[in-house]
Amino acid sequence: MRCTNKKLWRILSLSLAVLCLGLPLGGCSRETKPEDAFTVDRPGFGIQEPGTDTAAAYYAEDLCVAAEDVKATDAEAQDALAACFFNLDTKEILYAKNIHGRMYPASTTKIMTALLLLEQGGLDDQTTVSKEAITFHESGVTTVKLKEGDVLSMDQLLHALLIVSANDAANVIAEKVGGSVEQFAQMMNEKAASIGATNTHFVNPHGLHDEEHYTTAYDLYLMFQEAMKHEEFLEVLQMPSYETTYLSAGGQEQAATWSSTNRFTTGDVTVPDGVKAVGGKTGSTRAAMSCLVQLFEDAGGQRYVAIILGASERSVLYQEMQGFLSTLNN
Repeated sequence: MRCTNKKLWRILSLSLAVLCLGLPLGGCSRETKPEDAFTVDRPGFGIQEPGTDTAAAYYAEDLCVAAEDVKATDAEAQDALAACFFNLDTKEILYAKNIHGRMYPASTTKIMTALLLLEQGGLDDQTTVSKEAITFHESGVTTVKLKEGDVLSMDQLLHALLIVSANDAANVIAEKVGGSVEQFAQMMNEKAASIGATNTHFVNPHGLHDEEHYTTAYDLYLMFQEAMKHEEFLEVLQMPSYETTYLSAGGQEQAATWSSTNRFTTGDVTVPDGVKAVGGKTGSTRAAMSCLVQLFEDAGGQRYVAIILGASERSVLYQEMQGFLSTLNN
């Protein structure tokens, strides 16, 4: 299926996107009501009823557009709750499953956090870690073990955010860029609406579970497309690990080595000959299950984005994404 680029779509969708800035998002029903990120096995069913009119999210100028499921490839994401596989250069939709259904995004949220950081610039700027930024009410939260009073550059925090998926780094970024986590979340929602991601609502910069924190596979595609305009974004995503030194709260130099959570990036999961796993952002909570937004490139230099949300296990997620890649050389 190919993309469309019609003036009517743009006018309609841009108008609706503006409305979404001031109106609550309705039409949500949930069969499950998770209490926190670690208590629910399979959420997402019924978050948005099939057939709901979400035309505002379907508009695009030079983007892939699909209003229904598409299967133009032999591969299929049977396990995932939502998935897509787009050719970014030809604008072909090779696969689309429930891409407009509202889902919990987990740490794929950090694509938007990185985008806002990169838009405001100042990667060399220094900031001090607050007590609030490192305070979490869930157990088992992924962090880089920042302490109150530590001093890091925004560039270091970007690396921690995208490579380790550090939730403490996300909060520090939010406080620096937005003034507070709450104000930063408002910025996230305004940016999402401005790029047409009208089925998205954020309440935090990291993706730890909240019932009012959701997006769609298609909206994540829009965010990822926007973030890729910044060369630093993909540079960081391609790094298997990162070594750095920052100033600790006690005034001493603190050395750190941060390793990627992405198995394509670390080489633990292979890709077919002629295909390159450029970089991507992982996400995982009990509520969201396993998620990944990933950029690939084939032997001819064409780029593809694959997104899987709500896979039951991380190993299954990579298997289904490998299934997409197996069709590229056919």
